[in-house]
Amino acid sequence: MPRSRPFLVGCLAALTLTVTACGNITTGEAGGEAAPPGITDSTIKLGTSMPVTGVAQLAGQGLEAGLRIAAEEINANGGIGGRQIELVVLDDGFKPDRLVANVQRLVSQEQVYALVAPSGSQALAGTYATLAQTGTPMWGPVSPPDPEQREVFLLGATRTVQARVALDHFADLGANRIAFIGQENDLGKEGNAALDQQVPRNPGMEVVARAGVQQGSTDVASAVNAVIDARPDALLVSTDNNQLALILKQLRSRGVDIPVAADQGAGGTGAQSTVGPAGEAAEGLVGAFQVDVVSTDNPEVEHWRTLAQAYDGPEATSGFSLQTYGYLKAFAEIIERAGDDVSHAHFAATAEKLAEDPIDLGSMPQIECGPLPGGHTCVQQAGLAEFRDGAWQVLKPFTAPR
Repeated sequence: MPRSRPFLVGCLAALTLTVTACGNITTGEAGGEAAPPGITDSTIKLGTSMPVTGVAQLAGQGLEAGLRIAAEEINANGGIGGRQIELVVLDDGFKPDRLVANVQRLVSQEQVYALVAPSGSQALAGTYATLAQTGTPMWGPVSPPDPEQREVFLLGATRTVQARVALDHFADLGANRIAFIGQENDLGKEGNAALDQQVPRNPGMEVVARAGVQQGSTDVASAVNAVIDARPDALLVSTDNNQLALILKQLRSRGVDIPVAADQGAGGTGAQSTVGPAGEAAEGLVGAFQVDVVSTDNPEVEHWRTLAQAYDGPEATSGFSLQTYGYLKAFAEIIERAGDDVSHAHFAATAEKLAEDPIDLGSMPQIECGPLPGGHTCVQQAGLAEFRDGAWQVLKPFTAPR
């Protein structure tokens, strides 16, 4: 992509033209949005909010590592269309109010071009009004429900899809009596949605208990008691990884050895964020995965792993790291495909063409975004892995729910 002189403030006055250009930066259709913030001919500023500290810090540190590994690699190879990535990472400590405040700061003060892979499914919905007002893309938020909003693109299988694949696995095991523990927020709602959608698709399966836990709480005893009283064949969990570790320890200490499955966020699939604190109680845990951090014969994964092992920071080789590494690489591909028009509207339009020409990262299902409604949930498959004898092993490759 040829470079031109830096973007000039005076170009903003030319927005009445059908297509306005300053150097190589164009703004889209007449009467549309102004040139977006955070991007020049030489730089592109991206932001995110993550729980780098707090109860979910192992996940947050992995998510941050993946972004930084990808940014370093992309910048070393010339950037995105010649633009060097400037990455702003804010710590929200897994606190919903801090996440919302961080997004507002990133958009209004830091003036980022886009938000890439923010985490905190329980709080991201509180940021959507800000995105709608500013048009700021949110690319690859980590597993929230789909808001059907122009600015938001989901690149990973939602927790609902992951849980549906896990329920199919329970059915394959012959488990019919299903119990559920979920946080009393949107995270738990996704698990409940999976039960409502997938249990009827598996003949003989029924839900015998639904228990809730408060976000951030370490008190899981009453939920565990409700599960044990229901005498289930298997347990589905939609909590954070710290709570899942506590649930496993309490179940196993009371002699309850039923299959337990969780989404990637709770299970920490491929890493130690859940199974480490759970210790021996983690034996047999099934974790869904959105990215293939478990296989050892995937060239794309091995390439990331080499970079991650050389990265100076915690949790760099976790599944969370591979997830955000891939998300930023996919974002770079969208900007490259968008060409000279970097308006937010053209970014969305370019992403919506992926249904015709998907992005294949090799480490996750193909990214196939399309137009709304429905098209911004860009992946509909998940894999499953099991923790046995101190290691994660693939149970199911990427597959769609029944």
